[in-house]
Amino acid sequence: MMKFLYYILIFKFSVIFSQDIIPNVTMEKKKLIVLTSDSQNWPDLNKRITHIATNVAANLKRYEIIGRNSIKTILEEQKLQHSGIVSPEDAVEIGKLAGANEAVLIQLNIFGQKGIPKITKQDSKEEKSTEGGLFGWIVKEVVKSEINKNNQGIELYPNNIQTIIDGEVSLLNIETGQTITSFPFNAEYTGGVKSKSLSKTLEIMRAQMKNKFKSFYELSSEILDVDGNNVTLVLGKEMGINSGNLFEIFTRDKERNIRNRIITLPGKSVGIVEIKNVSDDASEGEIIRKWGKVKPGFQAREIRGGINNGSMSFLYGHNPRNLRLRFSGNFNSYGRFGGSLFGDIGTVTDSRGRDDLHLGLGFSINCKLIKSPVINYILLINVPFDFHFRRDDVNIDGESHLVILPIMSPRIGMQTEILLNRKVDLVLCLENILSNTRLGNWTYSEEQENEEKSKSFDAHWTADEPKINYNGWVLTLGFRGSFFD
Repeated sequence: MMKFLYYILIFKFSVIFSQDIIPNVTMEKKKLIVLTSDSQNWPDLNKRITHIATNVAANLKRYEIIGRNSIKTILEEQKLQHSGIVSPEDAVEIGKLAGANEAVLIQLNIFGQKGIPKITKQDSKEEKSTEGGLFGWIVKEVVKSEINKNNQGIELYPNNIQTIIDGEVSLLNIETGQTITSFPFNAEYTGGVKSKSLSKTLEIMRAQMKNKFKSFYELSSEILDVDGNNVTLVLGKEMGINSGNLFEIFTRDKERNIRNRIITLPGKSVGIVEIKNVSDDASEGEIIRKWGKVKPGFQAREIRGGINNGSMSFLYGHNPRNLRLRFSGNFNSYGRFGGSLFGDIGTVTDSRGRDDLHLGLGFSINCKLIKSPVINYILLINVPFDFHFRRDDVNIDGESHLVILPIMSPRIGMQTEILLNRKVDLVLCLENILSNTRLGNWTYSEEQENEEKSKSFDAHWTADEPKINYNGWVLTLGFRGSFFD
């Protein structure tokens, strides 16, 4: 019992004497040097990738990049290779001499370019064809072998070049010489001549590097002022803050003394801010999600990759009775105007009383009539394109076919989004179907002999054709997830 009371007293003492930690604000740029590893292969490509990495880091404005002229001078003084290609040990030494905090070392492992044939329908048919049997196959392979022998050293597909680049970027601590973190980069593009294919591949690689370089030096800020859903933060253009950047807000970390040991308790997440206006050293933002109270002095941490949103919904319509499971990818979910792309699977009852399989896809656009960090009321328009599947009636030959009926049925509705927690919203929607437009008849397709394309035929019905006529109201219940670092 005494031991229990002792622990209670220790806990109360630690709570009483806990101390808030002042938020860490990244006010200073980090000095960075970008170098290429000691691989002697592909020197021109090494230079291009180093140049790309340098530009990516410089454009973020959170780094002070050591210039190439400074690196060249140091290389000459140290009698290292003038190309800038160095070992990890040399990179640390150069970084110290240049006054850098950290060094980025780029290792290029794989680079290849080759022409590949474009696959056509005719090629596929020739591959499947067995005409000629074993003898025909032997003749074909002998001819291919002879052609390849005669064309050695000649690029057979110069206008469809596949380019592959694979490597690794490492971040080194200049003071300790240890690797802080690293990430692989790999990019591939097929198409065009060599120069175009290489340029496209490097563009893909640049996009990969941008978010990774943000992770090397993540920005953190402090809430200076709160006015309703509007906040003011430290940091601005000087550190690369732009309109549209996102920050997650946390309460202050706390220090507590427990058993003569100082421990740090992390702050609790309370909301997300989107930057709207930026000055040189401060920013104004809007709270777009809030699950706790936001106060001045709270810390704000950068969300590097933005926020991606996806939804899963259940739809019910009564005329005709139809059930759908919908998966959506949402865009601009927290702006005044937004939308989504979606895919559906479900069943619908046709005029014969049969439940037909339904697959669909479509898009929606919406406008937030009432917008807040906790609940939103939205006017939306949905445009689904539905494909309905069933079998037609047996014909005189005793055959029945899988037939398809396409329908477009635009709807208008009101949607409510209610925040449940940090990453999940409840979505409720009531829609009215504006029209039911058939985009064709019930049809099936069959391949025809000696013809490349298949041909469509109308379904066979011995009684009234089954009809699907969407109208009335549709109710939706779903959940939307927000995915971010």
